[in-house]
Amino acid sequence: MVLAGLALLIWGAQWAAMPLGLSRVRPNTAADSGMVTRIMKGDGTFTFVWWRSTLEAALGFALIPKWHAKCRYDVVTVAVVALSAVCMAFLILLMAGAGTYGTCTYPSCWPAPWDGIVLAAPFFAGLLTLAVMACFADRISLWARCLSPMAVYLVGTVLLVLVWDRWLLPFFAGPPPW
Repeated sequence: MVLAGLALLIWGAQWAAMPLGLSRVRPNTAADSGMVTRIMKGDGTFTFVWWRSTLEAALGFALIPKWHAKCRYDVVTVAVVALSAVCMAFLILLMAGAGTYGTCTYPSCWPAPWDGIVLAAPFFAGLLTLAVMACFADRISLWARCLSPMAVYLVGTVLLVLVWDRWLLPFFAGPPPW
């Protein structure tokens, strides 16, 4: 079951690194050319595919904790959290450098990788919750260790989607803050 959870978490990392459904910024277009030309429109969130993929990734958080913790720490869960965090960081850097944008308008192709880090925030919050719960495995019941990281990830993802177009995307579509 832990392997299935790990596979779903890596799928969730890929899902978070490639913000399917959300609009993205074109780094080769200047911010003063208008926000409409600088943004690549997404195909929409809260669709069946979006919900299915988000729930699959959330299920990965629920499958990781072991049924019977023999000591205070759930070492397997901590190892899965570390591996998932490394995979997520690698995917963020890969997605930031993978775009063939031509000549970028700003140094380091702003907003890459900063938008990827913000998009991965719910995933990292779920991993942090999973790691904290694993450190107190003998004191926290299994249902709480399974459902809390899953709930943190789901609520964080929905909140991120709700604020993305209105507040975060215009920030990333503007010039860099430095």
